[in-house]
Amino acid sequence: MEKSDSKALLVQNDELDILTTEHIENDDIGFSSGYESNPESTPEVDDSSDQESDCNLKDAVNYNSTSALCDRLKYILSMPELCDVTFLVGPTKVPIYGVKAILGTRSRVMYQLILQKQKEEEEKRSHKSRKSRGNSRLVIDVKKYEPEDFRKIIQFIHCGTVDVTSKSVTGLLCGANQFKLVDLKVACWDFIKRCLKSENGSMAVMRKSAHQYSHHKTAEKLLSKISKHFTQTSRETTPTLPSICTVKPSSPPKLTTTV
Repeated sequence: MEKSDSKALLVQNDELDILTTEHIENDDIGFSSGYESNPESTPEVDDSSDQESDCNLKDAVNYNSTSALCDRLKYILSMPELCDVTFLVGPTKVPIYGVKAILGTRSRVMYQLILQKQKEEEEKRSHKSRKSRGNSRLVIDVKKYEPEDFRKIIQFIHCGTVDVTSKSVTGLLCGANQFKLVDLKVACWDFIKRCLKSENGSMAVMRKSAHQYSHHKTAEKLLSKISKHFTQTSRETTPTLPSICTVKPSSPPKLTTTV
């Protein structure tokens, strides 16, 4: 599995509760074609409408195209001037940008994080002069993620699509658990199961990445699963050795000489 698509709504978000990811069921998570039709979703028809208009409404088909929207949302992340939140990730504080409105409506945990940071900034500014209130960009420090992995997490929250690899799956899985992204969590575990069944070197890369996130409980769970897999594999591939017998060398024959 190379790419995971989220089916969470990107446009029609009138209420924040709609996007609470705990209510997303696994059966609703999958891959989106980006162009969907729903013949059954027709507008309500008033009893006073005539038969001809009623017939036309029943023939109506509603189309949704989100591929272009996802591309635009992904492009926004590369334009800091259009973003209003900056994450400084890792010990080198790599800047990763995002839009608060999108992040907050796609993840309840991200919304709480942004809201808490905004309150902290407002309290700091209240002790300073009003002239220092020119910078409206929010800055949040993120210490427990690799920059590239966190960039992918923000990308997924922004536009609902991300490439999952053996190197990034641990970071994505930790982010999916922390920010309650159920569809991303399912996609990561599906990718891990595929790697466990394959015989390539992806498991070694995944285990190395999991060690980098050992401070996350999710990474500990993944490491335990990988260790069990390697133990089981080694048992199946190791040939059964016969029992070892100790053989004593026979004593040299005695030579008897008769005179």
